[in-house]
Amino acid sequence: MTNKELYYFACQCLSLDDHPEFRDEIIRSISDDANCQNFVQICSNHWILPAIYLKFQTHEILPQLPEELSKFLEEVYLLNLHRNEQILKQVQEITLLLNKHEIFPTLLKGAGNLLDGLYSGIGERMMGDIDLLVSEVDYLRAAQLLENDGYAHNTPSFFEVKDMKHYPRLYKKGNTADVEIHRLPVRIEFTKMYNTEIINQEKKIFDEGFTCFVLSDKHKVIHNFIHSQLSNNGHRNGVVPIRDLFDLYLLSKRTNISQTLQFIQHKSKAETYFLYACKAFNKPNLFNHKTSLTYKLFCIKNELCFKSHTFYRTNRSLVYMSDRVHKYIKQFVQSFYSGDMRKSLFKRLTNRQWYENHKNTYIEFFSHKK
Repeated sequence: MTNKELYYFACQCLSLDDHPEFRDEIIRSISDDANCQNFVQICSNHWILPAIYLKFQTHEILPQLPEELSKFLEEVYLLNLHRNEQILKQVQEITLLLNKHEIFPTLLKGAGNLLDGLYSGIGERMMGDIDLLVSEVDYLRAAQLLENDGYAHNTPSFFEVKDMKHYPRLYKKGNTADVEIHRLPVRIEFTKMYNTEIINQEKKIFDEGFTCFVLSDKHKVIHNFIHSQLSNNGHRNGVVPIRDLFDLYLLSKRTNISQTLQFIQHKSKAETYFLYACKAFNKPNLFNHKTSLTYKLFCIKNELCFKSHTFYRTNRSLVYMSDRVHKYIKQFVQSFYSGDMRKSLFKRLTNRQWYENHKNTYIEFFSHKK
């Protein structure tokens, strides 16, 4: 199978509950050694191997697969299950610590979805870190509480943490996941349509041994779109992470994503994202909307990305560099009328480590092969 075929094949595996007739095709296709290896690779790249395992288990596909593949999928799932159990334990410890000081965070993304029962099992979702949203007044106080509890970060001193979207990533020896404490749920340019005040209007309380909040399903959809398509440039890069699409697919079973569109400012990009989910999971009724020029252009870019790795890397590099240049120019202009920005820029431009960090960031990005 081609990269494009493997991508849609993986999505259809995740939508087996809606398309059980696809089961025989899965067994037939994965029996081929080349397809098997490439399938595992694309599922690993898109962080969905545990979810694939659960779907195959539910639909009794595992016994029909090569034994080595079945064992591998089970091992990955069990490792992720154990990791997520440890993450939930860590969430409880952190939240209890914050609760003692009258701070009641809102859990975002994977951790929030896990607490809210979005997935069929604890081990289904692969997670990177724990994202906590707190009020502006509690932002630095919450970070200090975690640092007093043994958490640390490696962020250089030239960053102004009080102005960042989230506090520098915190880690603690012996703990499974890093922690990000957010003062904003999304990047500042998207806060007009989605901010803490809006979230607070519909957030749901979770009170089982510790007290925190999770997003409403409508706000989960909005956050999923902003994070995947705007902040992480999925729309501009041309290839959408399947893990993001799968979260959207699961959310569509709990809320009407068509009705969510009215709360999103970037409507054409959201329409494209939702329509693409329909295509990926072969669910035309997931989002009832006519295809637009934006969607057609995205599909052309998507097709080119699948056909040519050179095109994908070139396009992704151009998107990355244009964002960096735009950011530099914006900060330079702001420095003319903002004293804080002038101080911040001077602090960074006169620090040798700032240049070293930038060099390493570019090296890491351009050496990444995926």
